[in-house]
Amino acid sequence: MEVRHLKKYLNIFFSTSIFLIVLFSGGRLEISPAHAFFENQVRYAFEHRWLPMLSDSASEKRFQAMQAFLAFPEWGLPVLRKSIISPESDGYPWQIAMLIGMLGDSSDAPPLLEIWRELKNRERSEVWLGAVQRLYWKNYLPSEISPKLTSLSVNFLKTSAEGEKDIKTASLQYRIDNPSPVPRFIRVGAHFWRTRTQENLSDKYYWIPTGGRIESSMQVRIFPVAHSSSMRLDFRVWEVGVSEPLLHQRGRIPSPR
Repeated sequence: MEVRHLKKYLNIFFSTSIFLIVLFSGGRLEISPAHAFFENQVRYAFEHRWLPMLSDSASEKRFQAMQAFLAFPEWGLPVLRKSIISPESDGYPWQIAMLIGMLGDSSDAPPLLEIWRELKNRERSEVWLGAVQRLYWKNYLPSEISPKLTSLSVNFLKTSAEGEKDIKTASLQYRIDNPSPVPRFIRVGAHFWRTRTQENLSDKYYWIPTGGRIESSMQVRIFPVAHSSSMRLDFRVWEVGVSEPLLHQRGRIPSPR
């Protein structure tokens, strides 16, 4: 109901303003330039009024700003996109991520994911990751071609001591290709077995474009056990939002000595 009132108010404002310009100009102005002028005014209002209001301390003003973006996405969405590419401050209101997740398309996913990595573990950072997932499934195109794990290796870097325990620092390196004709949003996880602490690495998230590739690594501290000559690695790749893994690679790794 309030969104309809907002639209009605803005439409009345536009119509009245255009009428007054034409009236006081003696009819010399064309309607098209008048529309263009007021569209510029509306865009200015979104950038300098509604966008700052998204992070206002008053919940009523934040709600009004969000209504404006939802009611007129053709004007509001470009402002939201510009705000995350060239932010005027160090902060990113989480409402921006939520709105882009609702109004945007798959092209908005990579910059949102990059900002999530910067904001990871901060307050409301999960909203950015959720927005990427929403964009992915909103624009989802099925494909029978899955991502391919084209390289996986473990390189031991150094040994240190913690009390009476030896600690091995290792780098888990991997490469994943996406031969599918559509982008894929994936989650990567790894688990080492037959160690003292059963190292379970934090999952990582990647957006792989059509025909794209990611090459990355995970750092891990391994506590080898004396009674086993090898460790087991479980490496999994999921499509974000799906419980069954797309890839599951098992491997045995000689324990470092």
